[in-house]
Amino acid sequence: MENKSVRDTMFRHYFNGGHGSGMPNMRLLSLVNAIQGANHTDLNLLKINTLDGSFFSSLKNDVSCTLNSIYLMLIEHQSTINDNMPVRFLSYADELFKLHLQPFHEKIYKSRLIHLPTPEFHVFYDGEDTSFDHKILRLSDAFIAPGRNLELIVHCHNLNPSKSQKLKALCKPLDDYSKFSNKFKEYHKEKNSINDSVRMTIDYCRKNGIMTDYLTDNESEVINMFGFEWNEEDERKALIELGEERGEQRGITIGEQRGEKRSTINSIRNLMKNMHWSAEEAMAAIGIEQSQYKQYLALL
Repeated sequence: MENKSVRDTMFRHYFNGGHGSGMPNMRLLSLVNAIQGANHTDLNLLKINTLDGSFFSSLKNDVSCTLNSIYLMLIEHQSTINDNMPVRFLSYADELFKLHLQPFHEKIYKSRLIHLPTPEFHVFYDGEDTSFDHKILRLSDAFIAPGRNLELIVHCHNLNPSKSQKLKALCKPLDDYSKFSNKFKEYHKEKNSINDSVRMTIDYCRKNGIMTDYLTDNESEVINMFGFEWNEEDERKALIELGEERGEQRGITIGEQRGEKRSTINSIRNLMKNMHWSAEEAMAAIGIEQSQYKQYLALL
């Protein structure tokens, strides 16, 4: 049987109350309160509707929920800023609105307005970029021509040390998560293995009262989830670096080939000018195969 916890992320599990649809928890309510500037205490106001890639759709997002049936909160965690997030959130919102509208299927063609929960889109970023505190991504930035008829705004919050301080102050679970993530990065940069870095981070957090209840209940899952997530991240970075190296080498090779061809063309032109030869006579003199005459003639 597949170990689903390995496919999940710690952020998703921590705030989603478990895998898949999960159950509302106070960590998520605290995060929603911080985003909304509210102080709700009733967990019954939250309804988890996270997409888990099952049934009729392959879409899977990190965390989504409705608050008091009024707000639709869509939340993602990322270690790399992705400018396509507004497009991805558009797909998530479309899927969630379809689910919301299922009971109203027949009424959607009638004139009476069907009310929808108001969506909000948030990304929590814990990568290496410390140049911003809060960043906005807009769907309209992807439009080929300027347009104002459709917009979707994504709020990106930086979880690096000293960033998003106001939000962290309002939400201790978010502050704790950012401390866990940043301490892991610190240990990992010291050339510790991923698993050792996770274990050292867990020990540090326990000693300093960070995420203690969660780590006590989920230590083995945290090691699996966080370790797997960062193994994937390291592999992704390695593939990018390999691609860049190959691209650089390919560029050098192409440049050399173009340089050689340019030199050959100049030699043909010089022979034609100084010896009053035809292009074919010049190419034959410098040893160009007849099968290549056509491509050189096109460049002369």
